[in-house]
Amino acid sequence: MKDIIITTSVKNTLELNNQAQKLANELNLNYIKRNKTTIKQLLATVRGVIVVYKNKLSYFENNSEFFFHLDTTALKIKNSDNEPLVEIISKEKQSVLDCTMGLAGDSILLSYYGHNVTSIEKNKIIHLITSTGLKNYISPDEEINKAMRKITTFNCNCIDYLKRTPDNTFDIIYFDPMFSHDITESNNLDGITPLADTTFPYEEFLQEATRVGKDKIIIKAHFKDNIFEKYNFTRIVRKNTKFHFGFLNIDKKPKIKH
Repeated sequence: MKDIIITTSVKNTLELNNQAQKLANELNLNYIKRNKTTIKQLLATVRGVIVVYKNKLSYFENNSEFFFHLDTTALKIKNSDNEPLVEIISKEKQSVLDCTMGLAGDSILLSYYGHNVTSIEKNKIIHLITSTGLKNYISPDEEINKAMRKITTFNCNCIDYLKRTPDNTFDIIYFDPMFSHDITESNNLDGITPLADTTFPYEEFLQEATRVGKDKIIIKAHFKDNIFEKYNFTRIVRKNTKFHFGFLNIDKKPKIKH
């Protein structure tokens, strides 16, 4: 991350300065005084810029901005949509490990419906912005705020986390390797694209997830992805949606079809 800097909004305060400098020290990044320099000017000399605003953090790279927001999660909750993810779990108050946090939309949804959620994010910047949002973002819906504050997050590789986790620790293991297909089809995730890891170690992951989980492994993937069939996931078909859910009962060992 040496080619990433931290600065503040143009409308600066002593508090913002201190916050940016503290963050730069924690991440071992350079803090640059913003003055009246534009983001475009800053990006002419570095790969990415983290900007500390009064009410949020943003990451700029190329022509995109990544910041924490509730995406479609609040709308789903408001409309009381039948969520396949919640329906697949079916039981109440399950311990869930979300291995691919991203913007934490699914983690928030699961927490809102009463599950105990631990969320893992490999990328430092994504984890920083999302975990900060989960702690500080204020929704008009107090129950959503409570759901966000309850989520425990870790910045680490999910495989490493699973390997050091004892057997049968979580009821549900959830992952969403959507970057394996075409993330550009999801406009809500445009800002995260430059930070995306486009590879996922399925075999190793499923081996560890089967050991750590007690009930189910759940996946969300692009409807064109062959991962459902390749690893024997039961696919939940969702008409007119680009992403489907699938589940694998823990007592069924993953089998790769060649």
